[in-house]
Amino acid sequence: MGQPIQIFDRTVEQHLEKNQPIEQTNEQSSISTAIQLEPDELPTNWPAFKKWSATLVIVLMTANVTFASSIHTAAINGVSESFKVSKTVATLPVTTFLLGFATGPLLFAPLSEVLGRTLIFRIVLGLFCCFNLACALSPNIAALLILRFLCGFFGAPSVTNSGGSLTDIWPQRQRSVPFALFTTGSSLGPVVAPVVGGYVAEHLSWRWHYWIVTIVSGAVYIAMLFLLPETYATVLLRWKKKKAGIKPARMSFKERYAKDLTRPWIMLFTEPILFTLGLYSAFVWGILYLDFTAYPFVFQQGRHWTQGKSGLSFVGIGVGMVMATASSPWINDLHGVVVKKIGPKPEARLPHLIILAWLIPIALFWFGWTALPPAHPIVPIAAGVPFGIGFVTLFLGTNAYLSDCYGRFSASAWAANAVMRSLFSAGFPLFARRMYSQMGTPWASSTLAFIAVGLAPVPWVFWKWGSWLRARSRFHLWTVELEKEEAN
Repeated sequence: MGQPIQIFDRTVEQHLEKNQPIEQTNEQSSISTAIQLEPDELPTNWPAFKKWSATLVIVLMTANVTFASSIHTAAINGVSESFKVSKTVATLPVTTFLLGFATGPLLFAPLSEVLGRTLIFRIVLGLFCCFNLACALSPNIAALLILRFLCGFFGAPSVTNSGGSLTDIWPQRQRSVPFALFTTGSSLGPVVAPVVGGYVAEHLSWRWHYWIVTIVSGAVYIAMLFLLPETYATVLLRWKKKKAGIKPARMSFKERYAKDLTRPWIMLFTEPILFTLGLYSAFVWGILYLDFTAYPFVFQQGRHWTQGKSGLSFVGIGVGMVMATASSPWINDLHGVVVKKIGPKPEARLPHLIILAWLIPIALFWFGWTALPPAHPIVPIAAGVPFGIGFVTLFLGTNAYLSDCYGRFSASAWAANAVMRSLFSAGFPLFARRMYSQMGTPWASSTLAFIAVGLAPVPWVFWKWGSWLRARSRFHLWTVELEKEEAN
C-alpha cells in the first residue's frame, strides 16, 4: 500500500487566497502529519463497482431534474384551459423553473464544498420531490409558478454539484466516459420529456406530468441514499479528524458563509475563461429550450400534427445526443493522444470541438429552410441530429475543460456556468412562439444560426490562447497549488 495522502485543508486555501503566510500551532502541525487519508480512502481509488454505482446515481439524478425542467412544455395547453390563462402565461412555469435553477446553485454549490456533496444531495433532492408533488396538486397558476420556481431552486444542485462529485471520483485521465454519461443525462432528459409528455397530454390530465416526475424522483432518491457516499476528500478528511477528537482550525461561520456564497459570482465576473464558456453554453442551451416551444408550434401549425405526434420531432436531437455519447471512447482516445503531445493541459479537451462547434449553425440553417412543406418531415427532424451531436460534445468538452482548469473549485465554476445557462434557457421560450410566427420559420432559425456562426470559433480561441488566460487566472493558480500539496 502506498503512503497516506494528506488532503489540503481549507485553512491553507484561505491563506493562499489572501496571500498570507500559514502559521500553525503545535497541535495544528501534529494534525497535518498524523491525520491523513489512506490511499484506499480516497474516492479516486474506490473499487470500480463503487465508482460506477455512484456515477449511475449521479446520471439518474441529473436526467430526472432536467426531464422535469421541460416536461411542462407538454402541459401548456392543459394548464391554459384548466386555469383560463393565455398560452404565454401558461408557458411561464418553464421560465420560473429555470429562474430557480439559476439561483439554487449559488447557495448550494459552495455549501457542498464546505458541508460535503452527499448532505446537500439528500436535502435538495428530497425537497425537489416534495415540491413536484405540490405542483401536481396546485390550485391555480400563481401557486404553480411559485412551486415550479422552488422545484428549479432545489433541483439545480443535483445537476451542478454532480460535476464536482464526478471530479472527486474520477482521475483526470478517466473522466471522458463518466462525463459523457453525465452530459447525456442532463441533455437527453429535457429532450425526452416533450416526447413522453405529448402522449401523456393526449390521454391524461396535465397534472400527471408532475405525478410522473414525483414517482421517478422518489425512486432516484432511494437509490441515492444507498449508492452515493460522500465524495469530497476535504470533507472526508475533516470527518476523520473529528472522529479522532481533533478540531482543525477554521474560519467563523459568517466568514465562511459569505466567502463560499459569493465565490461563484466572483469567479463568473473575474474569470474570462468561465464567463466566455458560460456565455457560449448559455446560448446553446437557450436554443434547446427555445426548440421545446418552437418545434411543437412549427409542426402543429405548419404540418397540422397532434400534440403527441409533434413530440416526435425531437427524436432527431435525441439521436444526435446518443451518437455523441457513443463516440465518447474515441474522444477519450483523442484526448490521450493530444495529452501525449502537449501534456495534461485543459486545452487537450478542445481539438474536436474546433470542428464540431460548426454543427450548431449548420443544424439551425438546415431546420429553418426545410421545416415546412413541401419538404418531407423527416428532413427537418434529421436536422436535429447534428444539433444533438454539437450540443453534447460542446457541453461535455466545456465542462471537462472547466473541471480540469478549476479542480476543487469546479462546483463553484459549474454553478456560475449553470446560472448563465438557466437565465438564457428561461428567457428563450418566452419569445419563441412570437419569433417564429412573425419572422417565419426560415428567418427565425437563420437569425439564431448567424449568432451561432459568430460563437463557433470560441473553442479555437481557447486552444490558441487558453494557456495564456490560465496563467492569469487566480482560481486556476490556486488549483495548481492545491494539487501540488496533495501530491506531496
